[in-house]
Amino acid sequence: MKSLNGKVLYLVGTGARKITQIPRMIQELINEGAEIYTMMSDMGKQICDSSLSEFQIDGNTMVHGYSKEGESLPLEDMVLVAPCTFNTLNKIARGIADTYPLTIAATAIGTGRNVVIAPAMNGDLWYHPIMEESRKKLEQWGCKIVWPEITPDKVTMAPIEKIADTVYYILSRTRYNSEQVERTKEFDELVDKNYTEFRNIGQELVDFDLTRGTGGCLSKKVNGGILVSSSGSQVGSLSKQDISLITKVENETIHWGGYKKPSSESPLLSELYQNFSETNAIIHGHCPRITYDSKMQKYSTPDYIRAGCFGEGKKIVRTISNNNGFAILRLHGELAMGISLQDTYQKLKTRMEEAHER
Repeated sequence: MKSLNGKVLYLVGTGARKITQIPRMIQELINEGAEIYTMMSDMGKQICDSSLSEFQIDGNTMVHGYSKEGESLPLEDMVLVAPCTFNTLNKIARGIADTYPLTIAATAIGTGRNVVIAPAMNGDLWYHPIMEESRKKLEQWGCKIVWPEITPDKVTMAPIEKIADTVYYILSRTRYNSEQVERTKEFDELVDKNYTEFRNIGQELVDFDLTRGTGGCLSKKVNGGILVSSSGSQVGSLSKQDISLITKVENETIHWGGYKKPSSESPLLSELYQNFSETNAIIHGHCPRITYDSKMQKYSTPDYIRAGCFGEGKKIVRTISNNNGFAILRLHGELAMGISLQDTYQKLKTRMEEAHER
């Protein structure tokens, strides 16, 4: 089943050079079942003038402003602003709706619908004092900011793949194929035996700011498979119903038992357990203080790691082998593996302490 079947996206493109990359993302989202309506700012249209034909994709409708066409648009599941310039982001944060695309964004915020914003601007603008205020305000309103790629040399819009992964996570949580198996007495006993450890370490991860909310996951190899926190669970306050069991992986299908589907990162976890047979626990965290710290990039994978996809594990093997079971997944968070959940947690905590050193 396609992960975005029946989903309607309004895509707002503004005047940054990265707008020329957007057709590639549109095609991918459409291939996953999405119906897309694209609208552009005037500057966005100017930048795309010579390549506007690339947006003529089956499943993508170009919307040109206030018209009967606009009035007949189906209700959106998400408004995605990508790329989003400094000017557009700050206008959205101040409730300015003086163009059709800005009206679309303002309306979505006002009605509490999903809004995802992918900033595209240079470092001077990203570090402008008003940006922190605007980002915080938008996040308080429920918008998701896809942080740009930040290096000592430049600030640039996040990779198209990361923006697309954010869409998948919000609208479908998991992308992998799965098959639920019957919950057994043995499963309940496994959860009872391991629950306290999962709950306590999950809470410590949040308390130490190694992950937040529903980001990240915990997993542990057990007799019968891999115990893992479920997709969408609050890592800092796990219940027994938030722990699932991956019983096997076959033909890129996750077979699982429990109340909820396992973490969206289950394909990656299963590949890493297969590649590192002595590993008994893996934790995936989301700590911006580590992910985006320039001095911590020595631990980073060279490539962006797609979320929820099979085949990504091979991109991590060298980095995690060279760093004693720890890696920063480029622009995607942290991953640690070890002989136990406690050992794995300590590796993450040590890296956080290193990031704080000056």
